[in-house]
Amino acid sequence: MKNILIPTDFSIRSLSYVHNIVAQHPGEQVNIILMHALEMPDSLFDLMTYTRNSRHIELISSDFQDGCEIIRNKYSSSISQLRIEFFHGNTRAALRNFLLAQNIDLIIQPADHEFNAPSKRSYDPQKLISKCNYPKMKIQLQRRKYLVDRSTISALLLPTE
Repeated sequence: MKNILIPTDFSIRSLSYVHNIVAQHPGEQVNIILMHALEMPDSLFDLMTYTRNSRHIELISSDFQDGCEIIRNKYSSSISQLRIEFFHGNTRAALRNFLLAQNIDLIIQPADHEFNAPSKRSYDPQKLISKCNYPKMKIQLQRRKYLVDRSTISALLLPTE
């Protein structure tokens, strides 16, 4: 069973990459880890009172949670587990430790995704990911003429091509 990492900004569009993953691994069970990258606090007080996942759960919108549930139900035979993990840090060593702890086998690199930071501590981890020595797969979503630029939950229900 493969553990596949997808960087996310908690947009519905970032969930659309799951369709491609399932198509690339037919008949195989996969675990999908949606990773959101956060900078560590820079003040001593913030660092002392900082706890993992304490204030970050509120970054996950109800639409994103509903989208995750739709994906779980739609691909229940292919996806063993779909979960959200927060990566805290911005160094290659921290990312390597995170990837080892999550037993990641493959990292998805969205080729056409614009990162929209949901908080001031959020950042786009693409530069960091491109420097790591893990297997990566670039995925570009196909544009559909009837979809608007901003994806909605209903787009997750459309049949895959």
